[in-house]
Amino acid sequence: MPMIILRANGNGQTGAMDQTRAKNYLINILTRRGMLNRLANLSQALTQAFNGGGFPTHPYVFNGFPVLHASAGNYQTSVTLFYYLANNNLMLFAVGEHIPGPQNRYRITIYGQAGTNFAMNSIV
Repeated sequence: MPMIILRANGNGQTGAMDQTRAKNYLINILTRRGMLNRLANLSQALTQAFNGGGFPTHPYVFNGFPVLHASAGNYQTSVTLFYYLANNNLMLFAVGEHIPGPQNRYRITIYGQAGTNFAMNSIV
């Protein structure tokens, strides 16, 4: 199943990409944000998503679809991908990190969608 990446803040989307192309696209985002220490966790989270290992992110929906997430790593170097499934595509729309605490919570820190629950610095 290919991945389409919705650009930050509703600025369009990419075409369908295989895992390698999606990884390269997201590496460019991490590079621009000075987050190269997250590359290994990005690879692991992408593998989880592409292999169908995403977890429900209740009660959240995005564009009318239930949100899934795939996450790797702990805290400052973690990567959490937020996406949904539509028309046989993984639709990635936000990327963040795991935050400490007794519950599984995530902060949108890499890129998000303004005006939604997945805006930059939001906690889900």
